[in-house]
Amino acid sequence: MIKIISNNKKNNRKLINVNLSSRLNEEDVDKIIIRGKKFINFSSNDYLGLSKNKTLIKTSKNWTEKFGTSLSSSRLISGNLDKISLIEKNLSKMTNNEQTLIVGSGYLLNSTLIPSLTENNLGSKKKFMIFTDKLNHSSLNHGCYLTRQKIFRYRHTDLNHLESVIRKACKFTPKIIISETLFSMDGDKVDVSGLRFLAKRYHAILYLDEAHAAGVYGKQGFGLSSSGKKYEREVVVGTFGKSFGSYGAFVSSSEEISQKIINTCGGLIYSTALPPSILGSIYQAVKLMPKLDYLRKKLLKNSEYLLNELKKNSFNTGRSNSQIIPIIMRCPKKCLKLTNFLRKSGFFTKLIKPPTVPVGSERIRLSLTATMDREIIKKFVSLISSVNLHEI
Repeated sequence: MIKIISNNKKNNRKLINVNLSSRLNEEDVDKIIIRGKKFINFSSNDYLGLSKNKTLIKTSKNWTEKFGTSLSSSRLISGNLDKISLIEKNLSKMTNNEQTLIVGSGYLLNSTLIPSLTENNLGSKKKFMIFTDKLNHSSLNHGCYLTRQKIFRYRHTDLNHLESVIRKACKFTPKIIISETLFSMDGDKVDVSGLRFLAKRYHAILYLDEAHAAGVYGKQGFGLSSSGKKYEREVVVGTFGKSFGSYGAFVSSSEEISQKIINTCGGLIYSTALPPSILGSIYQAVKLMPKLDYLRKKLLKNSEYLLNELKKNSFNTGRSNSQIIPIIMRCPKKCLKLTNFLRKSGFFTKLIKPPTVPVGSERIRLSLTATMDREIIKKFVSLISSVNLHEI
């Protein structure tokens, strides 16, 4: 059984109001304000700092003044602004795919695209075998669940286990393999070339979610799937709300698959198109992305430094090898104590608990940005190194 949202009152979450008005100032670029106090934010997915980029902000304002605040319609009715197609063409070129489509959000896309690709939308049903990584994001799990088909959850990034499960499956039944490329809670990566090999061998659709890799990894920052030989039945999804500093999502694929998406994906067909302000910032971010190698290098060097320092101090960081670094404590109370300790010293971090992560793997999820100075990270290391893990 896939758990998407917990009904356990012990796991109740609370919304915390934050003030982000100061972060456009250079000295406060990585800070948030909560109840009047400034914190250095170690939980943001703004990996390259583009949400504060002046060029993105200017273009966002310009497109609002030119096209209004809303496109007021689905893309299939009258909301398909010509600028959207221009952005999609640029994305197709960068991701090395035939066609790209922009959709409202990552969760919306994953939860409606998987039923579309497997021909299991409401009103239609087709037998399909779904193979999905055990630690995939909730939106991918939701999409799998909505197909009403049998779901095989293989061990995390274990391609040998994946193949052993596929080999036992009926060879005549259509198949889809689904995986994140960089996992959002663990910070580890999948072997994309290995997935391509298995998908081709068993003639499966390959669904790769680049949400946290796009912008940081790959050719010119367009994800781990942007390098290497493409597989003809490969579908790549990504988001604009992280490294691209905006909002929304995209799916890149062959023209044949793209036409199927246009005609069957409810998240595209029945949703109002993204507003011009958002599209303007996406346009500028896609244009800038190939020029941002210096930011990617800084981010990954800082990530490597923090990861090594945490390991030296006996913190369990799992298999992370990216800008996403978990401190796995396996106990929500200990995580909460450490979070409160860090917050008292001016660092904002978040406890991650089930069902977002499996029971017994509770953690604090750290995520770095390219705008963070090494001195800030050193200060964080010095503080967390003073913690006695046995006393927490």
